Amino acid sequence: MGENESSNSSNHIEKTCKHISIEIPEDLETTFRPEECIYKAPAALCDSNRACYTPRVISIGPFHHGSEKLRPMEIQKQRYLKEFCKRLRGKTKEQVQESLNVLSSTIEVEKDKIKHCYADDTFVEFSKDDKFVKMILFDAVFIFELFLKNEEDRRDNKRYQDDFIIGKPWLRAAIQRDLILLENQLPFFILEKLYSLAIEETKPDYRSFLDLSCRYFEKYGKNETKPDETKPYKVLHFTDLVRHFLSFKHPHLESPDGNQIKNLYSATMLHRAGIKFKALSDHFTDLVRHFLSFKHPQLESPDGKQIKNLYSATMLHQAGIKFKALPDACLLDIRAWKGNENPVKKGELHMPPLEIDNSTECLFRNLMALEQCHYPREEFICRYVKLLDFLVDVKKDVDLLIENKVIVSRLGDSKAVAELINKLCLEIVEVTSGYDALSQLLNDYYDSSWNKNKAYLVSVYFQNVWIGTGTVIGLIILAITVTRFILLFFR
Repeated sequence: MGENESSNSSNHIEKTCKHISIEIPEDLETTFRPEECIYKAPAALCDSNRACYTPRVISIGPFHHGSEKLRPMEIQKQRYLKEFCKRLRGKTKEQVQESLNVLSSTIEVEKDKIKHCYADDTFVEFSKDDKFVKMILFDAVFIFELFLKNEEDRRDNKRYQDDFIIGKPWLRAAIQRDLILLENQLPFFILEKLYSLAIEETKPDYRSFLDLSCRYFEKYGKNETKPDETKPYKVLHFTDLVRHFLSFKHPHLESPDGNQIKNLYSATMLHRAGIKFKALSDHFTDLVRHFLSFKHPQLESPDGKQIKNLYSATMLHQAGIKFKALPDACLLDIRAWKGNENPVKKGELHMPPLEIDNSTECLFRNLMALEQCHYPREEFICRYVKLLDFLVDVKKDVDLLIENKVIVSRLGDSKAVAELINKLCLEIVEVTSGYDALSQLLNDYYDSSWNKNKAYLVSVYFQNVWIGTGTVIGLIILAITVTRFILLFFR
């Protein structure tokens, strides 16, 4: 009887299965497309602060196209298209239209490649290809005209004082902020191609598009470096370009034993342990030469063990570590006293200055989102921010780093800076580590009783010149007294 029931059950399942229709799209991809480089910020990151990933005044690309609050800038795109046409070859209306047709045809040819650069395939709004081509054309031309005017304004700041964007500093800054957002990008290859067709072939005296881009975003760089043809680096979009500015000199991402650092002493603790922080340069104009000449630091873990704890800046400062600011280096070029080609005194930590203002959170969140989506094995910015998160726990840590010019705060409140740094790493997944060896070095220094005692004596008895002078005089008097006592004892 059991066999009959089993047989009936099998027959029923077979009959049921015959009526199940499973449809799988033939074009459904099972791996990432190699061109994919523009993403929507992961939902987990957006939960912390969605506004940091959302444009305020202008949409670039398909993700935010058509947003009601961004519609006013669509008029400005038309204005800039009209002004850009004046730069094109020829004076007549027919010649200008011919040049625009060349650009539109190029976009039409490259439209599939452009769409493949976006991780989100929902292009429902652009069911008609001409609408997609028109969007790319308007956005690209707007960027060209903006960058060219920005360059011309550097030479003559009165030329565009009545311009709708250049003449309004607040709008100019807001657009620059929107152009670094991960969700607000056009692929760099199509921008370069269109610019070459429109400008470089007809205006040989104009700068290349890469030069214009680097000069427009130079505020985010701190030294003279840019991607160069002799270096195997391909710019994906503006967010990727800014990431390159900040991370071209990065530490090795793999720790000697393959383990991750779970904690780091804060800047104050490092300073008390004798570590000194030095500030790095503020500006970066010529972007090509330093990229080839810099080498990233190579710090090997002293014993290859996994770091279990990383002390905050205040604790490290108590152990005698001194934080020092160092000019003319990449933001990630953090130097300690071991395994570095540049001489650093033992007990000092040299770091570039980080300027923190109202745009810092937006900048770092978008760079970190890009790394989480596109660079899972090369998250240079994520590791740097994680190191800062370990160093900064409370307001005192920020005060110490500000005092040593490692942090330049434009927020006016050290507590706000500490909260900003501590929130940046929320929902960030750590894949690799680049500062384990450095952390091990700092922890070992802090764990030394000799370093703590020495730092304590210096902080108590040599806190300033007056206390130090009093201490020296007291020691001299003590030495004289002891000497006289010994002499009297042996008489």
